[in-house]
Amino acid sequence: MWAKFSRIRFDRCGNAALEFAFVAPVFIALLLGAVELGRMFYVRQCLEYATQQAARYYSLNPGTTTTDVTSKLNSYLVPGISSNVTVSYADTANCNANVNVICTTVTSTYPFSFAESYLHLAPKTLVASSQAVRQQ
Repeated sequence: MWAKFSRIRFDRCGNAALEFAFVAPVFIALLLGAVELGRMFYVRQCLEYATQQAARYYSLNPGTTTTDVTSKLNSYLVPGISSNVTVSYADTANCNANVNVICTTVTSTYPFSFAESYLHLAPKTLVASSQAVRQQ
């Protein structure tokens, strides 16, 4: 009987599988976290670009409505996130020491949620803003 136990005790056949079972969940969690971080930066950059293009459109077309500017902003966004983006406008009269100029700050916010909920990462609100200078 002791011979059986000593044979099992010195058997090293399953060590690699056991080590992989301990290391794999941590490695996969780190890998998925890195992918989610990259996705968050991609969405943030897309939101920033769309906000800048909307502010540029508002500067070039000062008579347009904010609804048109919002639809222009949504046209530059990645499909799927445009429905959750909130756009706000803040006017500053007499900016740049010029009475005939209105500066409008276009701010867009997006509630980014991570796909892997088991990582317990808190949702993050992404904010992008850009300024449109319009003549009266």
